[in-house]
Amino acid sequence: MPSFWDSRALLSLILVGLPELRERLALRHNRSLHSRLHHRLEVSALTPDDTTEYLRLRMERAGCTREVFASDAIVVLHEATLGAMRDLDRVAAAALRETARKKKKLVERDVMARVIEADTRERDR
Repeated sequence: MPSFWDSRALLSLILVGLPELRERLALRHNRSLHSRLHHRLEVSALTPDDTTEYLRLRMERAGCTREVFASDAIVVLHEATLGAMRDLDRVAAAALRETARKKKKLVERDVMARVIEADTRERDR
């Protein structure tokens, strides 16, 4: 007769990682673990419309209900980050700080371009 422990999973794991995690799990020495994964979910890069909605939602969650990014600034941001949320967050936050320093209410395209250029230089170091 099976015991209680035989009928229930003793451990549930949630693995979160960069795209390379999928590749590593597929390697032969990880095959056993890979075969036991029941659900797989990948978050892909955002589309331009998703980027606009993502920024709007993030600002609403922070308590801001007005538009803070000019539409052409969002286009530049999306193109520079390729829709990667981590990069979107980092660059958008830097653009918001720069805009606040200048005591402006809207992140314009020129500010976004300068922030992206500075971010690129910093990451290339």
